[in-house]
Amino acid sequence: MSKNTIFSGQPIFSQLLSYIPNYLIERLANKYKADRYCKKFDTRHHLVTMLFTVINQCTSIREVVTGLQVAGGKKGHIKMVHDVKRSTLSDANKRRPEAFFGELFMSYTDCTMVTRTAER
Repeated sequence: MSKNTIFSGQPIFSQLLSYIPNYLIERLANKYKADRYCKKFDTRHHLVTMLFTVINQCTSIREVVTGLQVAGGKKGHIKMVHDVKRSTLSDANKRRPEAFFGELFMSYTDCTMVTRTAER
């Protein structure tokens, strides 16, 4: 009896990311100029990396980078093309304004509140 190795369906991490609209990320990145001086590791990739950090309870940058490398075959689901280097992640954490992530969270919670009240 063989197991089916084909993954059918979306991974949970991909489902989580599907709730965050790309236009919202792009609008806030333009507002805060969060992608200035960035070549490959843009704001969306940074957000994905930070969510990966929280979900996997990583405590260091080395853990985050290693975890993303281990999940290399599944990067297509989260639309990450390049491997993240420790120095790149560290620089992004220093340079990206935290106000971007704060406003993204507040905008997202406002959107979900409106959706929930409309469903009732």
